[in-house]
Amino acid sequence: MYWRLPWPWAGARVARLFRTWRPPPRRNWRCIVADNIKVIFPAQTSLGDVEISGVRPVDHLKGPAWVTCLKVVVRDTPQHYAVFIQGDKVIDWRGGIVIDQCHKETYTPLETATAAKKPGK
Repeated sequence: MYWRLPWPWAGARVARLFRTWRPPPRRNWRCIVADNIKVIFPAQTSLGDVEISGVRPVDHLKGPAWVTCLKVVVRDTPQHYAVFIQGDKVIDWRGGIVIDQCHKETYTPLETATAAKKPGK
């Protein structure tokens, strides 16, 4: 008796890998988000400290994309936002929902152009 290897199953996995693969953003996602921060938060004159997570691939309605999460503390309450990137463009953003997994992310400070221009820093 011999064992048959599940080649069709393995082939399906490899095919799915190639079908869902997407190239990473051409620019650093932190720079892409920092350049678009006024578009994402147009009504906020003073955002305070904004933190950003790493980037990971997702399936978006507009096609394969990358998502990064932002954390903004407003009135001592952290608020999460998901930002979707394709190529070098922010294509969508929303308040973080459970499926975005923003509450599980690790964050680092986001340096924006306005924060870099503040005197004394």
